[in-house]
Amino acid sequence: MAKKDKKGKDNRAALDAPQTADIGWINQQEHPALGLTPKRLAQLLIAAESGDLTAQADLGADMEERDGHLYSELDKRKQAVKCLEWSVIPPKNASTEEKKLAAEVQEWIDDIEDLETVIFDALDAIGHGYSCQTIEWQRVGNLILPASFEHRLAREFKTPLNQPGELRWNDNSVDGAEFWDYGWLNHFHKAKSGYISRSGLHRVLCYPYLFKNYGVKDILQFLEVYGLPIRVGSYPAGATKEEKWTLLKAVLSIGRDAGGIIPQGMKIDFQNAASGDTDNHMGFIKYCDQTESKIIVGGTLLSQADGKTSTHAQSKTHEHGFKTITKSDAKQLARSFNDSLIDYLMRLNRPHITKDRYPKFKFDTNDIEDIATFSKSLPPLVDVGLQIPVAWAQEKLGIPIPDKNTAVLARTTQQSIAANNQRFTGFRLAALSQQLQTELFQDQVALDEAIRQLDAGQLNAQAQAMIQFVLKQLEAATTIDDALGIIANISPDKSADQMQDMLASLLFAAEAWGAISAQSELR
Repeated sequence: MAKKDKKGKDNRAALDAPQTADIGWINQQEHPALGLTPKRLAQLLIAAESGDLTAQADLGADMEERDGHLYSELDKRKQAVKCLEWSVIPPKNASTEEKKLAAEVQEWIDDIEDLETVIFDALDAIGHGYSCQTIEWQRVGNLILPASFEHRLAREFKTPLNQPGELRWNDNSVDGAEFWDYGWLNHFHKAKSGYISRSGLHRVLCYPYLFKNYGVKDILQFLEVYGLPIRVGSYPAGATKEEKWTLLKAVLSIGRDAGGIIPQGMKIDFQNAASGDTDNHMGFIKYCDQTESKIIVGGTLLSQADGKTSTHAQSKTHEHGFKTITKSDAKQLARSFNDSLIDYLMRLNRPHITKDRYPKFKFDTNDIEDIATFSKSLPPLVDVGLQIPVAWAQEKLGIPIPDKNTAVLARTTQQSIAANNQRFTGFRLAALSQQLQTELFQDQVALDEAIRQLDAGQLNAQAQAMIQFVLKQLEAATTIDDALGIIANISPDKSADQMQDMLASLLFAAEAWGAISAQSELR
């Protein structure tokens, strides 16, 4: 974490420009992995313990670039944390204002562009033991908020010789420069106990990496000559140095070029082709890969399950172990965010709040239980009197506790189910009736509309006159056939069935009209 000046006051120089702005890192990155030997490895590790982290940091970067398996396993650690949900939570027994402040700080952090990249770069500390990013600030209204973050290479830092537990910016001075207040987002990761130079996983991984590369080199050298015949050149006594050199070049090239020349008197004998296998070398490389997996993710089945020696139970055990590692990584990173970013934001924008009431950055590392299993298990436990806190159950299921203004789901009772079914049935019957009336009984619909208009006093005089005319004509009918004949004369385009329906409708209309008229007179 950045420190205040010697007088204990805030040093706000970092708000104007990053600490690294005036000091460029001139030295070009080295690649100690090239030609690395056990002796050279021991030398650079000892140098790191003395405060010079440059070579060790460069080796760690080389290891991740040159070893695909090592990179893949470290990337799993980073991606597992980067994909976690996060939030800013208020302090314990928070007041309403403190809850509002936590929500506001969460908005500030959520507005940071490429926050996922910031988290990913911070997790570079898993390998090196530390990861540092400079912060550029901007003013947004009355607030001072982060504008951008720049990840700095691990080689750009050192520890003082007499203070191996304190990291400093390497400004080419003897002990390095202390970090400016507000200027850095630093994450220190404890993969193992020890000083900063020994706390990263690269210290443990460097030996499996070194020995594995010896095995890879041997395999490549073997593959260069595998299947080629062994060539032996013979030269006569008294051959000159130039003649011997000519013979050697012919021996080296004739196996691939299938041709060559040699001086007279010399000869090349072809022996059996180079044979053998790489099983021992590949077995050793596999052993080194498995060792790297154990170091980084706690087991081998997350990346090398072959279905023969592994079981489902073993895979679940390794998966559980990896979740435990992920939780530890997330908690360590959250602590670094609280010690730097949250601390900066509060001191810059809410200086009146004491440090013990600051909100906290937190990753959601809770294991979500299966809802189906809980829905079957919890009710019987509650029925026998087991007291289960609601907050615990919602936390296990990953269901947030709603506030007063949040709509929530409610369990449907049997009575409401029956009412809903009845209401739904009524809706369906009404819709079906409307469909039948519309599609099958169009005349009836028209008649019902006419009666409605009649009841409302809306039936026009022409319609009333039409009904009275038809009814007057029907007075002369003594049988149904007579009535059908009269209607046929009125509507010659109607069939017998249609005329019968019309007659029934007219009789019904007359009866309804009479009843409505009688009610109107009573009013």
